[in-house]
Amino acid sequence: MPAATNDATGYGSEGIAPDLHPLGTRVMQAGFELWMLCAYHRVVVVPDDFLIEPGTLIASNHQRDADGPLLGTVLVRRQGLRFRYPLPYFATREDLFRPGILSRLTVHWPPPLPGLLGRISLAWFFPLGRAEPIRRVREFTLGEALCALRDEGLGDAACASLLNARGRRELGVAAELPLRDVLAAAPSLALERWWGLRRLSVPALRRLAPAFRDTVDSQLANFARRLDQGRSVYFAPEGTISMDGRLSRIRGGCYRLVRMAESTPRILPVALGYDTLGPGRSRVVVRIGTGFLADPGQDRRAFDARLRHAILALAPITPSHLLARFLLRGPVLFTQDELADWLARALDNLHDAQRSLDPLFAQRGVADVAGERIRWLEGKGLLVRRGALFHNACPRDADPGWRTPANVVRYLDNNLTDFAQTGACLPPCRN
Repeated sequence: MPAATNDATGYGSEGIAPDLHPLGTRVMQAGFELWMLCAYHRVVVVPDDFLIEPGTLIASNHQRDADGPLLGTVLVRRQGLRFRYPLPYFATREDLFRPGILSRLTVHWPPPLPGLLGRISLAWFFPLGRAEPIRRVREFTLGEALCALRDEGLGDAACASLLNARGRRELGVAAELPLRDVLAAAPSLALERWWGLRRLSVPALRRLAPAFRDTVDSQLANFARRLDQGRSVYFAPEGTISMDGRLSRIRGGCYRLVRMAESTPRILPVALGYDTLGPGRSRVVVRIGTGFLADPGQDRRAFDARLRHAILALAPITPSHLLARFLLRGPVLFTQDELADWLARALDNLHDAQRSLDPLFAQRGVADVAGERIRWLEGKGLLVRRGALFHNACPRDADPGWRTPANVVRYLDNNLTDFAQTGACLPPCRN
């Protein structure tokens, strides 16, 4: 039987200690909620029998830095300063816990801001938000890798034995230069921005590998203990933010965590879909699935496939996803009625294929949605009116990202490729 929940303290029966939250945690979550209300229009879809049981591993796709705070405000079901469900423990990139992280994150800002921000400690912040570190290859910088080698006693070793050709070329250092001199002379921007392990020689990687694995094992064991204590834990299975909009390869963290826990945890899949190609605050649809018991007997391939399918089956397709597809693959000239007709056919196909759809489609007609979004796209310069026709001015070679509307279009089109799961669900954009 799952433990009963307590509106004020979370779990509190079946031998599980109440999950007490300091006042600072409640206030911080209220602050996050205020931030989310200002930045996003949230739409939350939950099953009728929604329940976060003790010892649940929560997993979702990961697209923006705001995903973690947003999910925190959604999952606790806050009422005033009370949480209906305990705040999960969030697996958070390890480098954020290091001193001076704000100066590293703002390294491109004009001086003296990075230096001033680097003096601000975040040591108080993460415990209140239940963020705990997990090491990931992407955030292990070149500077950290070289410092780790120096701490291993290799400070006097020549670069030729520690850096591969790419690393030496990018740093512009001679092969015989000692590591200590490299650390003293190398540009801080290069040391902080570049991935470290990709620029090391094979012997240097082998020297660091045991300590690297021990650190990751210790961090995973910490989260496994949380699950065994009846706490919920949030992991992004991709290990990092998707840079191109696709659901990236499922990393090994979730699988290893399930294997390390003494009691088989339940997995609660969650999916987020952003609707940003429209007026006002960006909409974000959060759909929470039904939890299922992990199968510790599955091999890694089967476990990852099941988790990937569970998240993609929930991933909500928003108007922005469909608009992005039409802008990138549709005609150069079209009418508003032609866009509305394509949206209607696309929705019919997606509904028949039982894909997850934004609730907005059930609340508003496609003609209204098409008219509203066309006006917004005109204002952003992605469409140009020519009498009764609209000229599609969206650059079709834009890189995916969140910086400009054209970048967002590409990102969301890549999103849709995964969310729809098969191109056969969507009608062709050209007649």
